[in-house]
Amino acid sequence: MKRIALILPLFLSLLNPALAGSIPKEEVSADAKWLIHLDAVQFRATKVGGFITTELLEKKLSQPVEQLKGKLKLDLDANKIVGGINSITLYGTDYQSPQDHAVLLIRTSPELQNIVVGFLAGMVLAGTNAPVQVIQTQEGGVSFYAIHDKAYCAVLPGKVIAIGRSREVTENAAKVLSGKAPSLTSGAAFGGFGDMKESFFFLGIAEGFNLGHNLPPQAKLLQLTDAGRVALGEDADQVFLSLALRGKTPDVVAQMQQVVQGIIAIGSLSQPQDKDLGHLLQSIKVSTADNVVNVRVDYPVDRVITQLSQARDKMLRKHGNPPEAGGKETQNLTPQTGSAAAPDTN
Repeated sequence: MKRIALILPLFLSLLNPALAGSIPKEEVSADAKWLIHLDAVQFRATKVGGFITTELLEKKLSQPVEQLKGKLKLDLDANKIVGGINSITLYGTDYQSPQDHAVLLIRTSPELQNIVVGFLAGMVLAGTNAPVQVIQTQEGGVSFYAIHDKAYCAVLPGKVIAIGRSREVTENAAKVLSGKAPSLTSGAAFGGFGDMKESFFFLGIAEGFNLGHNLPPQAKLLQLTDAGRVALGEDADQVFLSLALRGKTPDVVAQMQQVVQGIIAIGSLSQPQDKDLGHLLQSIKVSTADNVVNVRVDYPVDRVITQLSQARDKMLRKHGNPPEAGGKETQNLTPQTGSAAAPDTN
């Protein structure tokens, strides 16, 4: 299998647990410049998501979870941990230093949130004897945890766990989640890109990302773009990637469309004997509407799962655990039974 033909499925495999049909606007700051959202419940409900969850994530987590279970004397289970994550959202309010202004939001089942709180509380009680020092403070109904002065965690009961690199960033996120600070519901920074009901993953960039000096000269398409989004999902027997790029004027949109079509043409000429890549390129559809260039790519679900299986088997062989006939790993890996059930959202 050619390397380029693996890009789409391997990208999906890196997602770990993915924006559903709508952005959780009430949870994200109105100042957000970029946003990544993964609807883990919807992801696990897809064929590709189910395979990644049971065959990759849960099995990869089983051994470290068992080790942690023995050390902490907690009732931990890889299936429950993966199945207890309802969604993951990462957003930032700055393009120049995104890591310092980013917030990670994790919506979990009540059971998993209790496990996280119990773990943090145990670290607090251990004090300097803990491998990582954790200090707890309380403000109203929100518990804040300073983790080795490297990260700050806010736990809002029945809502979301927020994590940032600074106390200020984490406090601002907690205020948004508590309704005490403006959220995206007051604006349309990531709107106007069409319906995304079948998608489980979303990446959005708002206006201003192309105003800095960090884009390389080769990124001509991004230089023309005013805002954009990427969505991934599964529709029937196809995995799709939907890219939407917004331009300021119809002339710019026409130019963007020409650039996209040129990239597709170059790809078609560069790998003429790669059947998978040829199928991928033939499935690309380009259209324009309301100053937006839309690009959609479809790829068969069964091919994605086949290539993910090959990647899994290669990884097992690399670590000395060759797969058995039929694609199953040898028994020296901790076996898993069943898949992570999608929990009810809070």
